Amino acid sequence: MGKRTRRIMVIGSGGREHALAAGIAQSPEKPEVIVAPGNPGIARDAGVLPEMPSSTSDAADWIASHTPDLVVIGPEKPLAEGMADRLAERGIAVVGPSYEAARIEGSKLFAKERMLEAGISTADFRIVRDARETRETVKEWGYPVVLKADGLAQGKGVSVILDDRDLEDALDRFFVRKELKEAQEMIFLEKGLTGPEVSFIALTDGTRFVPFPAARDYKRIHDGDKGPNTGGMGAQTPLGDWKEKDQEAARQIIDRCLWSLRRHGAPFVGFLYAGIMRTPEGLKVLEFNARFGDPEAQVLIPAAGPAFLELLFSAANGSLETAVAMEDLARVAVVLASEGYPEKPVYGAVLEGLEKARQEDHVRIYTAGVAERNGQLVSSGGRVLSVVGEGVDTREARDRAYRAMSHIRLDHARFRKDIAEKPL
Repeated sequence: MGKRTRRIMVIGSGGREHALAAGIAQSPEKPEVIVAPGNPGIARDAGVLPEMPSSTSDAADWIASHTPDLVVIGPEKPLAEGMADRLAERGIAVVGPSYEAARIEGSKLFAKERMLEAGISTADFRIVRDARETRETVKEWGYPVVLKADGLAQGKGVSVILDDRDLEDALDRFFVRKELKEAQEMIFLEKGLTGPEVSFIALTDGTRFVPFPAARDYKRIHDGDKGPNTGGMGAQTPLGDWKEKDQEAARQIIDRCLWSLRRHGAPFVGFLYAGIMRTPEGLKVLEFNARFGDPEAQVLIPAAGPAFLELLFSAANGSLETAVAMEDLARVAVVLASEGYPEKPVYGAVLEGLEKARQEDHVRIYTAGVAERNGQLVSSGGRVLSVVGEGVDTREARDRAYRAMSHIRLDHARFRKDIAEKPL
């Protein structure tokens, strides 16, 4: 009797989950990979089970009924709702932090407390209760400042404020229209920092960790880093001016955060994401996330190569081997978004040219906001897909990504033309 094929379930439906599934599928053991609820575009690389229940407890029972050998939780929402805890209660190996550990993303105030406890450098902050208090603090501090909702807000809970106009717009969003609902039960103001932003992500078993290469995520919707923030319009790795001393300082940030979480009784298992700004005074942490970034996942997961699945198992089992060599290819991701994104995305447009784009060498395509209609893929979300080019350097990777993107058609879609155009 032969060895049973291991079954891996990835929870989520976006480009990050497509990248996780595709990375797992590279394992030489050829595991069975299932994504739930997934999206129709993922079906090229993995099984898709779209009928996943919405409640956390029901979803955990449903996942257990499929007898997975490992579950990898992609998005922040199920982590913040304690899905990892529910799966662990059912004896299922899981990559994803507990409810308490996931508060490192679910509550920005909790994250600040951990940073202060661990001696991690971050921006000064102050809790504000209304528009008047916010204006008074801005008058005291001056610009730039950042207004943040404490809870999860799908990447839209942060307003960078550079002048009086920005301030009034942010105050209207937070205190008049209250757009972020329960995410903004607590609001705080940060002193602004200056410098390039870096995404530093590590896979950890709670004590040991394996860092991925440093990456950059492009948040603004328009070229030149203009317009409103989005979930991410592109990403690149490596970063030309990221030196060994920066790598060591970032490793210390991860190590200190894990120490603080253990001390708090919340060891973190999964992907710990540090959003870092390189300031003239050194690295400062903007935020922590409890999962892989998107679209950073699309450029970083391929770096782990065929060993990715075993890394996931060892993290879940508390036996992570840290001597892991990452591939040093350059990768650039360009995100295709629906018309009107991020304010009011328009759905239902037919997606064309994917097959031709996939024929380009050294290109990977990860689908996100897509549905199937009459045998065709149509847009069903703000970010529709990401195209990743890889090469020996950033220019080659970038050229390949944009060449593949040129084949794809989606009515009135938008994508940035300047991803990885200039060195940081």
